[in-house]
Amino acid sequence: MRTFSRRWRLMKIGIIGTGHMGGMLARAFAETSSECVYVYNRTAEKAEAVAADFTNMAVCNTWRSLVSCVDAVILCTKAADGFHMMQQLGPALSRNQLLLTTISSIDLDQWQEFTPATPVKLIPSLTQTVHKGALLVSYPRTISPEDKLRLEQKLSAIGRPYVIDEAQVRVCSDLTSCGPAFLTSICQSWAQAAAQTGNIDRAEAESLLASMITGLAALLEAGMTFEQVIDQIRVPGGVTELGLEALGDGPLQLFTRLHAETARYANGHKRNSVPSPLASRQV
Repeated sequence: MRTFSRRWRLMKIGIIGTGHMGGMLARAFAETSSECVYVYNRTAEKAEAVAADFTNMAVCNTWRSLVSCVDAVILCTKAADGFHMMQQLGPALSRNQLLLTTISSIDLDQWQEFTPATPVKLIPSLTQTVHKGALLVSYPRTISPEDKLRLEQKLSAIGRPYVIDEAQVRVCSDLTSCGPAFLTSICQSWAQAAAQTGNIDRAEAESLLASMITGLAALLEAGMTFEQVIDQIRVPGGVTELGLEALGDGPLQLFTRLHAETARYANGHKRNSVPSPLASRQV
């Protein structure tokens, strides 16, 4: 078994931006380790609110003070703010640091033009709140195998690191980061349809669906596949089979349209949001 250096086990994480995603990551890291997590937000009160319940979380007054005391920086701002921040932040990082960004619309090769640090794309999910689910990770060509292993060891405390190519970021984000919202929306519609039968109210239907999803998750964690779940429930000529026939190719058409729309948005955002590395050299 490969062992890791003491320095990496004590790796210090700094998070810039403590909104929904950055705040969630900060809490998850603080909950799973005694190491200090450093946070910075342009509005200091937001960072202080995140850190209030943790003795191992420190609020930095400036992003520069955060950068000076961490090994890995996670940039969790909106895309437009992130590009502006990178122009200042990038040159201040060193070759020994990692820069993880949740902004997916800039290619890693472009991020590399801004900084000597090693850039990594990180796409978290709300499921990291309970230290579950996949964290999508996309690496640049220049990252070392050792850095990959070290980072994945750190991330594995709050979820399952899942390495993807950059070309997969959008579709995989639909499945993991956006997925809980998409699935929940479908369950809400299902509960509404059940309520329209007149035999159950919507709140009770949502409660039953939530219990079903919890049980299904346990089955999948135990090793069952999607196909095995269907085969175990479907009986030829039974009600489940009739229900599956009623669904037909409706779900396929729905998600085909969904992926097309998210890809269209991402491609347009990418074309309109590419910053110039020259700006970073003028700061």
